[in-house]
Order: sequence, then C-alpha cells, then structure tokens
Amino acid sequence: MTDKQNSIGAIDAWASPCLPGYAQNFPEEFKHIFRRYGSIKRFDEGIPIKDMLIEMDEAGVEMVVLSSFYYEGIAIASNELVADLVRQHPDRFVICCGTLDPRGKPMDMVQKVHHMVEELGMRGVRLEPYAYGNGMWAPPPTDKMYWPVYIACTELKVPVCIQIGHTGPLLPSECGRPIYLDEIALAFPDLTIIGCHLGQPWHEEMMTLAWKHPNIYVETSARPAKRWPASFVEFVGGWGQDKVIWGTDYPLLSFKRCRDDVEQLKLPFEAKKKLLRDNAIRAFRIEC
Repeated sequence: MTDKQNSIGAIDAWASPCLPGYAQNFPEEFKHIFRRYGSIKRFDEGIPIKDMLIEMDEAGVEMVVLSSFYYEGIAIASNELVADLVRQHPDRFVICCGTLDPRGKPMDMVQKVHHMVEELGMRGVRLEPYAYGNGMWAPPPTDKMYWPVYIACTELKVPVCIQIGHTGPLLPSECGRPIYLDEIALAFPDLTIIGCHLGQPWHEEMMTLAWKHPNIYVETSARPAKRWPASFVEFVGGWGQDKVIWGTDYPLLSFKRCRDDVEQLKLPFEAKKKLLRDNAIRAFRIEC
C-alpha cells in the first residue's frame, strides 16, 4: 500500500475474538462456513489476542468493533469477555457490540440492553435472526419480540446491527431479507440500523434501502470485495458511498485479505476513506 493508502486507519465493523479453545463450544452448523471459506484450521487452533493485533497492524486496521456471540444459550464469546478485551486494549478494540437472545419478556430485553451499554460499555447491539428459530424457520426482524431492543437502542443512541442476506451457517435465510429493515426504519427513524453481511442475494434491495433511509447503513463483513457484485462496487464508489461500512467477520476472513481486496477496487480516495473509516465513525459515534 502507498503512504496515502496507509494513512487510512481502517475500522473493522465486525470481528470476533477467536481465542484458543474458542471453537470447542461452536455448534457444528456454524463450522460448515469456516470449511467453505478455507479458514477452518485457524478457527480450530484459535488465535491469541497478541497475534490478532499483529494481523491488524499488517493490514492497516487501526480499530475493531469487537463482537460477542451466543447461540442457543451458549456463550461462544460472552458480552463480559468482549467488554474485558476492550478494556485491556482500548486503543485497538475501541468499542464492542453485545448481543442477546430476544426470545424473552420485553422488559427483560430492555434491561439487558441497558446493562450492556451502561455497565459493560458496549456501543451497539447485534442481532442474528436466523438463530432465534427452530433451525428451519426463524422470525424476521419485524417480529414484535425485537421491538423492545429497538426501543432501548433508540433511547441509548446505539446502533442495532442486524444480519442480512443468506446465512453461511446451515440455518434459515429468508429472515435475512433486507426489505424487513424498511418497516423498522419507518417505525424508528432515530435508530441507527446497520444491515450486516451485504445482503446477497438481495443486495439490490439492501442498497436501495440504505439510499432511501437516512438511518440505514449496509456493512460488508463476510463478503470480501473481490466477490462484490458490480452494482455494489458502483454503489460504494458513487451514489451509496456515505452508507457503506467495511467489515471482515474475522476470523472467518482475514484483515489482510479484506483490506487488499478493497485496494484492488481502485476506488476514489475519498470514497475508500468513507468505506474503511468515516462511515463507521458516524454510525457507531466513535470518538477519534
């Protein structure tokens, strides 16, 4: 990368710790996608935090939005673990996204969001609708069970990050249709909504929604730029350049691969800076 390219300290909007032993609690239906991406060996072995920081430096990644992950009541990477890693490395893991299972009583959900934000210091809430069903069907993000989370996030001025598009794990995809975000944005115009994983095969739908709604962004984690559809590349460099946030879904994809793929797009410098950094700063209210 040139000096000018290196001057963009990238912010990765979706990465998870992959400590040694992390894979042991991971359900089999999720390991499938690591095999398809060719990253199963790294995933199984685990990556110490010191090595993760080295990889960030090598790829020009200044900061990471570190994410927790639960599935069917199992803490794969707990909110508390992630919050502690942020406290240990505040200059690199500048903020974190917590998560919860919304299949509970409404006031319990509100209290959990307040706990994550006010006590653990989390700056966003991540929802993955495919995980809240029966393995064949899952409730879309318009379901009433999600609304207490949206209300709490709006009150606390933190974004909600929702998985969109088809699922890599062997779990239902229909709940990831981006069009569901339209109703949420209309009901909660002051809530920042980040549609994560680009939205394929419904990316045109996602692009249009991000253009339409001031409070909707599209985020690219788990989708390296080399594989972006041509219409999405045009969106990133042109009419949607203020609404796209870069992410990796580390350890599924490496920082270096995802950063190098962006460089290969030959985007205008200002559009690339918005993609890699500026849009994340605005959506997550990061103080730099």
